[in-house]
Amino acid sequence: MKKALCLTLALVMIFALAVSGMAYAEEDTIKIGYIGDLSQGTALWGNAGKFGAMEAIEEINAAGGVLGGKKLELVPMDGKGDSADSVNALRKLITDNGIVAEIGTNFSSCNIPMASVADELKVPIIGTAASNELVTIDEQGKLHPYSFRMCFLDAYIGTVVGTYATKDLGFTKGALFTINGDTNSEAVGQFIEDAFLANGGELVAKEQCQTGDREFRAQLAKIKRADPEVIFVVMNDYAMNATFAKQAREMDIKCMLLGHDGWDSDQLAEEAQGALDGCQFVSRIGFAMPEAREFGEKIVAKYGGTLETECLFGRDGVYWIADAIERAGSADPTAIRDALEATDVYNGLIGQLVMNAETHNPVMACEVFEFQTNDGAHVKVPVKTVEAVTD
Repeated sequence: MKKALCLTLALVMIFALAVSGMAYAEEDTIKIGYIGDLSQGTALWGNAGKFGAMEAIEEINAAGGVLGGKKLELVPMDGKGDSADSVNALRKLITDNGIVAEIGTNFSSCNIPMASVADELKVPIIGTAASNELVTIDEQGKLHPYSFRMCFLDAYIGTVVGTYATKDLGFTKGALFTINGDTNSEAVGQFIEDAFLANGGELVAKEQCQTGDREFRAQLAKIKRADPEVIFVVMNDYAMNATFAKQAREMDIKCMLLGHDGWDSDQLAEEAQGALDGCQFVSRIGFAMPEAREFGEKIVAKYGGTLETECLFGRDGVYWIADAIERAGSADPTAIRDALEATDVYNGLIGQLVMNAETHNPVMACEVFEFQTNDGAHVKVPVKTVEAVTD
């Protein structure tokens, strides 16, 4: 009798494990999570990413879904641009909502702690514009197996900006302006400096401000006395960048201001009101491609807001996950993770990602954009493509 009972219990356990393993494959709806700032100071990015992901879900479902007809569902959650809120949102999406993968955030400060949660709960996450190397590799140099990203690293973009300033623009005297204590600003700024110096440039001034500052005249006075040919302005806040440019021009500082992907928005062009005309920044290709701009304009027309690259990240994140599901033949999170890691090249609207399985980081081409005022409209115009460096 005892042997029969034990056999019955064993069979029940085996059946339960089998059902658990098949759960993701049998679900009619496959849930994908999205985390971004949907309500606070950077909600223009978070909501743009959410809308891009929503549109991609609609397109894929309209085309027949995945795995022979299963539908995708986006489950967005507000991480508020805060690390603790983003971590809590990820746990809730996995444990309460049963997502198989997650997209976002665009902040390294959020995705770094989220990576450990993804590893613990074994659900893959894809950071969008989270560019710090600790997003996918921990401080001991160990890979986070469930954490991926779709953007270049701080080291990559900083090196491209500093090299472009010397080799393409021919500048030899530069000034660097960063935000004190801001991880992205200081990291990218350091890589710009290293590349600029390595290519024969000289930094004649280095100044900083605090997060949220709107008064830069004291620092600009010091920069003006140093007489640089270019000022590297490494800030992600559109209002700060626009105000910096206006005050520089008011002080008769006429040299080029050169930025990174934190400048990538039509909103900055509008806020600067021509003060950035002739100035450039280096970012992902994105809206330089007609199909990407068409998608972005569709998002703006449908949901409102401004043309933000984050909508392309949201869109590409969904399509990359859908592609991984199809290649894996399963919606099991670990199978999706394995397929994401096995990606060699992914072509999306943000550009071509050449993936590295050992780091989960892509290498991608960059685009140089210039601010201009055309027929009274303040716009950013693509002027040069910088090819990806893969060696």
